[in-house]
Amino acid sequence: MTQLLGLNDIIEGGFDYREYISYSDSSNTESLTKMVRFLKNAIRDELTDQQRVCLQMSVFEGFSQREIAENLGLNASTVCRHIAAAKRKLRHVAQYYRQ
Repeated sequence: MTQLLGLNDIIEGGFDYREYISYSDSSNTESLTKMVRFLKNAIRDELTDQQRVCLQMSVFEGFSQREIAENLGLNASTVCRHIAAAKRKLRHVAQYYRQ
């Protein structure tokens, strides 16, 4: 039985969509591919540079907020605010997503 995956799961992270694709049937793969494309466009078009970098390092590369802060020369609370703002914007944009 295939697990259903939503755009919010992608935004919140904690999964590897490539692994999900390898265990999914073709209809789920197509749906997930569309969601990932939508999310990539939203990340590119809706987020500030700082939000984009912090979100990418956190969700997609697995860095902790402390590690991101050290790498970017920012305060950890600033990194936390960038990530929260990015997720908030993406949740808002996700309301307009249609599968």
